[in-house]
Amino acid sequence: MQILLTNDDGIQSPGIKSLAKALQSLGQVTVVAPATEQSGISHALTFRTPLFVRELTWDNGMKVWSVEGTPADCARIGILNLCEKRPDIVVSGLNHGLNIGCNVVYSGTVAGAEEGAILGIDSFAVSLEYDELPPWDKASALTTQIIRQIIDAKVNSERANLININVPLSACYSEQPTGVCVVPVDQTPHTDAYSSRQGPYGVPYYWLTGHVIPGDPTLNTDRVMVKKGYITVTPLECNRTNRRAIETLELAFVAPHHEKPTESFAKTDKDSSPTPFIRVITDESPDSSEELDELFEPGIDLDDPPQASQDDNADHDYNVSSKPPKGHAKGMIDKSSPYSEGT
Repeated sequence: MQILLTNDDGIQSPGIKSLAKALQSLGQVTVVAPATEQSGISHALTFRTPLFVRELTWDNGMKVWSVEGTPADCARIGILNLCEKRPDIVVSGLNHGLNIGCNVVYSGTVAGAEEGAILGIDSFAVSLEYDELPPWDKASALTTQIIRQIIDAKVNSERANLININVPLSACYSEQPTGVCVVPVDQTPHTDAYSSRQGPYGVPYYWLTGHVIPGDPTLNTDRVMVKKGYITVTPLECNRTNRRAIETLELAFVAPHHEKPTESFAKTDKDSSPTPFIRVITDESPDSSEELDELFEPGIDLDDPPQASQDDNADHDYNVSSKPPKGHAKGMIDKSSPYSEGT
C-alpha cells in the first residue's frame, strides 16, 4: 500500500514522525509536509508564488519532503509529483490538538486530507487532544489500527472517503478506555471576540479570543463524545451543496412547472420574464456514517492497542463496550480556548 502523509504542524513535528513510523506497518510511507507550522490555514492553495520543495533526512534516516506551502499544497504536489506511485490513501496528522466541531472548517490538518479526497483518494485526518507531553506513539498506534480497520471494511468504496479521527488523552492513558464511536460534527459556535491592544509604537492590533458556547452534553457529536473519553470517527463531505435548499431556491426564480405560479410571478411585467433555470436532480451519495457505525460494532480493544512494529497481517479487533445512540447535538461546555484544540 502506498501512503502519503502530511500535516499542518510542520515537517519536524513529533506527531508526524511518530505517525510515519506507525503507518509503516500498513505500507510504504511518503512524507510531504509544510516547512513551517500552518495551523488554522484551512484549505489555502499557493498559486501566486512558486512552491519550493526540499528533500530532508530525519534523525531516523527517513527521506522526507519539506514544502514551503500549505497542507493542501503538500497533498496535491505529493500526489501529482513527489510520490513514486499514486497513493492508495492520504493521511494528515498526527495533529497536536483536537479538530472537532466548527474547527474542521479552519483546520489545516483536515484540509490536507480533504485535498486527497478531492483528488479521488481515501483520506484520513487524525488528531490528538492537546497535552504538554502528548503520548504520540500510543495515539499513532491507535489511529493506525482504526485506519486499517476502515480500509479492510471497504467503507463506501465507490467514492473517496474523508474521515476525521480524534483521540482523547484518556484513550491513551486510561486502564479502561471507553471505545470508538461514529458521530457527526458538533455545531456549537464559538463566542469569538477580538481583544484590542496597542503596540510599543502606538499602533493598534487585535488578538482573537473566545470560547465554546455551552450546549447539551447529552447529545452525541464529536465534541461531546471526545469529552466522554471516546475516540471519534466522523465521515466528512467534500461536496458542500445544501441539497435541502435547492428546491426552495428554485422558487426564487420560477415556479416548478407542476405548480401554479405564485402571485408575484403572475404580476410580472411582460417585458421582464422570470429568469429560467435548468433543474438538475442527482442521486445523493449513500450515507457512509451508517457503514462506519457497523464497522465499529463490536469494535476495538483500546486497552491493548497494536504497536507500529507488529506484522501487517496481525488481526486486532477494537472492542467498544457500549456504542452511543446516533444523534445531532448542540455541543457542550469547553473551558479551554477553542483555538487551542488544534487546527
